[in-house]
Amino acid sequence: MDYVYCGTDPIGASDDILGVYDAGSARGTGHFSPSFNGFNIGTTDPDYVELVPVLADGGEHFGVSSVVFDDYEELLWMGNQGGHVTSYYTSSMQKYTSFQVHASDIVRQITTLDSGVLVLTQTSLRHQIRRGLPKFTHKSNNMSEMVCMLQLSPHRLVMAGLQEELIDFDLRTLKETRLEHLGAAGCTVLRKNSRFLFAGDQFGTVTLRDLNSLGVQHTIKTHTNVLSDFSVQGNLLISCGYSGRQNNLAIDRFLMVYDLRMLRLISPIQVMIDPQMLKFLPSLTSRLAVVSSYGQIQLVDTVELSEPRVSMYQINTNGSQCLSFDISSSSQAMAFGDQSGHINLIAAVQTPQPQFNPFSRNTEFADAVPQLPMVSITDTNFPLSSIMLPHLTTGTEWFSDWPEELLHYRYHRPKTIEAEVLSNMKMQGPIGYSANPRTARRNQIPYVIEQGGVISANGNGAATVAKAENGVKIIPRRYRKVELKYTKLGTQDFDFEQHNQTCFAGLEATLPNSYCNAMLQILYFTEPLRAKLIEHSCTKEFCLSCELGFLFYMLDKSAASSPCQASNFLRSFRTVPEASALGLILTDRSSNVNLITLIQNWNRFILHQMHYEIFESSKNTSTTSVSAQTSINAETTTTTETSGSSDLYDSIYDNSKDEQDRERSKINAETEISKIFGTKQMCINRCIKCHVEKSKENILLACNMSYPNHIKDSEQSFSFGTILKRSLSSEKSIQAFCENCKKFSPTNQSVKVTALPQTLAINCGLNNEKDITFLKRQLNRSNEKQSADPAASLSTSKPCRYGANCSRSDCHFMHPDRKSPSHTSQSNNVNSSPNGRQKSWFPLSFTMGFSDQGELVVQIPSETGSAKPEQEEESEKASEKSTDTNRTYALHAVVCQVDDGTQKNLVSLINVHRQYHVMKKVAAESAEEVQQQWYIFNDFSISPVSPQESVWFTLDWKVPCVLFYMRVEDDTSSDAEGADRSLSDSIPNSPTNPTNPFMEDMVNPIPSNGSTDATLKSLQLNEMPMSGDLVAMDAEFVTLNPEENEIRPDGKTATIKPCHMSVARISCIRGQGIDEGVPFMDDYISTQEKVVDYLTQFSGIKPGDLDANFSNKRLTALKNSYQKLKYLVDVGVIFVGHGLKNDFRLINIYVPSEQIIDTVHLFHLPHHRMVSLRFLAWHFLGSKIQSETHDSIEDARTTLQLYKHYLQLQADKKFANALKNLYERGKQLQWKVPEE
Repeated sequence: MDYVYCGTDPIGASDDILGVYDAGSARGTGHFSPSFNGFNIGTTDPDYVELVPVLADGGEHFGVSSVVFDDYEELLWMGNQGGHVTSYYTSSMQKYTSFQVHASDIVRQITTLDSGVLVLTQTSLRHQIRRGLPKFTHKSNNMSEMVCMLQLSPHRLVMAGLQEELIDFDLRTLKETRLEHLGAAGCTVLRKNSRFLFAGDQFGTVTLRDLNSLGVQHTIKTHTNVLSDFSVQGNLLISCGYSGRQNNLAIDRFLMVYDLRMLRLISPIQVMIDPQMLKFLPSLTSRLAVVSSYGQIQLVDTVELSEPRVSMYQINTNGSQCLSFDISSSSQAMAFGDQSGHINLIAAVQTPQPQFNPFSRNTEFADAVPQLPMVSITDTNFPLSSIMLPHLTTGTEWFSDWPEELLHYRYHRPKTIEAEVLSNMKMQGPIGYSANPRTARRNQIPYVIEQGGVISANGNGAATVAKAENGVKIIPRRYRKVELKYTKLGTQDFDFEQHNQTCFAGLEATLPNSYCNAMLQILYFTEPLRAKLIEHSCTKEFCLSCELGFLFYMLDKSAASSPCQASNFLRSFRTVPEASALGLILTDRSSNVNLITLIQNWNRFILHQMHYEIFESSKNTSTTSVSAQTSINAETTTTTETSGSSDLYDSIYDNSKDEQDRERSKINAETEISKIFGTKQMCINRCIKCHVEKSKENILLACNMSYPNHIKDSEQSFSFGTILKRSLSSEKSIQAFCENCKKFSPTNQSVKVTALPQTLAINCGLNNEKDITFLKRQLNRSNEKQSADPAASLSTSKPCRYGANCSRSDCHFMHPDRKSPSHTSQSNNVNSSPNGRQKSWFPLSFTMGFSDQGELVVQIPSETGSAKPEQEEESEKASEKSTDTNRTYALHAVVCQVDDGTQKNLVSLINVHRQYHVMKKVAAESAEEVQQQWYIFNDFSISPVSPQESVWFTLDWKVPCVLFYMRVEDDTSSDAEGADRSLSDSIPNSPTNPTNPFMEDMVNPIPSNGSTDATLKSLQLNEMPMSGDLVAMDAEFVTLNPEENEIRPDGKTATIKPCHMSVARISCIRGQGIDEGVPFMDDYISTQEKVVDYLTQFSGIKPGDLDANFSNKRLTALKNSYQKLKYLVDVGVIFVGHGLKNDFRLINIYVPSEQIIDTVHLFHLPHHRMVSLRFLAWHFLGSKIQSETHDSIEDARTTLQLYKHYLQLQADKKFANALKNLYERGKQLQWKVPEE
């Protein structure tokens, strides 16, 4: 048996207990040294350590009669014998609240509630909130000598004492609902478990009562004379008390243990102190804390009785009696109150700063009193009026108070209207009209403060405003993100032409991950890439190259009034695992997204993904070309392997060397993408120790700008050409594994450019403050150089004659409402907008080539038109000798991040070439006027801009992200003729021999399946659709993301975000021939995304129909069905359906209006409602459809019959009367088909 003693005071009073702790030489000393950390007798460490005791409020006169830990907050409550209650915060015992609950009664017990504390005295019950405010005080004649109380439920409390009645009290009504007779013995202790209410009287009897009726169920006799305390845990009831010994009362040193299952006494537990109070530890159900009146504590285990571990502690009670104690719900702390007025707290050794509860809520404290600022006595600029004066103690006013006449509000008086204006004014109701005398500028009145004082204005008469309220930045309207306004018709009644008066189609931004719209527009206007992707076709289900080709075809055909959606591309994009691994797929829970890093990673990803997909497609078709393309990976020298930490972003390293070689072969293979964007580099690794070199050739698809990292470098002036060269050609030292040395060794790695790309894609970086600061410094230096040049500072303050209505983006005159690059700025601020004559740090064009030594040379044209070399004089001379290898690159497109202070978005500025204008049939009479034009693409908002605006960056609200420079061909004289010759190749008109996707159904006939239409029959070779053939079509959809709405202040519901729907079934039936009405296409579209709502009532799609693991439908990929529809569109068939415009929009395919016959418009009376297909079929055909659910084949067949009926009515000249009868009957039946 191990004995542990912890304490700060000699036990003193009990010699027999001291004998228990004797251990060898300790007996002879008879001396004990107090220590807060305790000491051990044996080898067992103590469990608890005593903290510094606190003298409670009123402790000089009254003892602490009750202590309790708060069950909800980190508070300890104390009540004394004088009716005072105090609370302490945390184990530091910081006083929280203190209040008096009774003038003289003893505080018997404290119970904590969610709303406050209940305090029981001898004659009253007080409820106070934790901040000290009383809520109620209950007194009655039935409360004469109360001792204990217990909360049975949130609104039920029982109280008892040395009286004959037990009170059942309702906390809601504050009334005594029941009085239960106890007898003359009364009740001194109340406990409960899940079955009984335990009431112990002063004569050693414990009564078990029903929790609801309070009736007596059982009775237990614990001790022969007096019951001190008892506790209930599980199936055990353990008590302590007094028994008769030689006609005197003596404390039992045995704890009586009763089994509540059998209601009988079992083996008692011997303790080594005189037990006065006891309680089970909340977190240890078999552990019991026993306390004596001398402040001695013993922890007793009710399970390990054969070899008990005796843990004993002594509390410093200052020689007085211990009156109360409690254990926190976390068992990390115990509190004791003694007769001397002190509160002692002991804490677990492992937690010197204990928590009273495992999960406590925050305690409410009073607001901190604001501290007065420290002001130097010599500070003459400090506003003394900012310090509040104290309250007056004498008198009614301060000597420093201003007189009353100076404390009235005096509003600014407007300028008096001129007499000439008043004399000529004509009144129209309350409004007067008068001619402008032209004595001041239009709509501008000087703000006169007093005697002729005028607020300073700029040269145009308007005060310059940099930022609006709440941090919202004033930026040009074309850069702001335009929010779609949704109505019941969705976006059908939204005026897109108001934001796009060009001939090009924009992209909607309502779908998830539509942040890439800016990059999609750039890829579309990159002519070689667009031509390649439109003709690309493969069998891969989720091929981004194919989806981009489909999207580019839509952009070719669509107009400004109907923007496109990239829904199918984004659907395939979400399935690519590499995109998810790179963090490119955003969700609704994505927050604090860095758009600059995101779009640059997306740019690098999409170039690699197209490269891989086209490589895999070409490898499947031509193995010989693949072997020739992969030969580029042949290594030119010997020994060592390059490090996997290369800055070449095109390199992918795996653990397997074979897999690594295969990945390298894919990256370095020659494809159409690498021909357009690929920069060939030679990477040479040279081991510094063994001097062995190894080289390999790589293809770089996207270049990352590398800015200087050292402070000294940053203090220098760098041009764009210098930064570009060090980004493409670099030399550095790295740690790499050397096969010759057989270990990692320092390696010198140098990268040299060997071949230049057709289009150079540059990621600008600028995703951290360090790069932004560097670029700001370069822009400031660039502006300083420009300010020194008088030719660059030419400006005019003459206002534009068109004012705010001026539509020219490159207008050099002043506009009162516009802040754009076309404005002339008089300052050298980096945020000021440049005019057309200013030169930006980012060039509109530059020349790049190789010197005689093979070094890369970047030259930027100077303002005088000559080439400015970025090298030393020797390099300049060498570059002049090798001008034949130089290539000129012109800026083609820019992606920018725009931050208006409330939200961030991405826009693109693109130089659209002549062939795109010709393709849209907006070529002017003169060929020179339509060569090219810069536009800003902000989702569906498109506006023309000046070329200088593409390289104008403020770096506060407009930051460059991605740059595209396109190589300018040498033979510029024949550009127009070449564009005209290639126009027929670049414009994807209806192909003469499009690929027929229906041939696969002929090779693999549709199997008979009971779940599909029994008449489904594939197209035969002799019935392939031709131009003008009728095809009835219908589609069904499911919901992927629900609609998001908000309630406006006027009570109306507004749509914030429309629902995201996906096509689930596409059905097409023949419109002529012997098999008219027979379906030839009924595809269920498989989906890998979570479906929120199958819309079974309207679509007929049930859960599991689109899952390949469970479906018995004819599932196919969306790409296959899309290619079939695209084939039908290309050959020129005419689609018949109901609401086809919305169907084609959700399918994300463009169909010319002349190829659509929509029954919803055929049977429509102008300025009246649209008629449902179900009502049309019942009215004209006499058939009932869509009774329980929708079926796309049935709906398509019905629309075909309605169209035939329409033609018959038109031939009989009865259509007008039939349409009139339709609306009359519909109004009578409220447009509902009558039931049988």
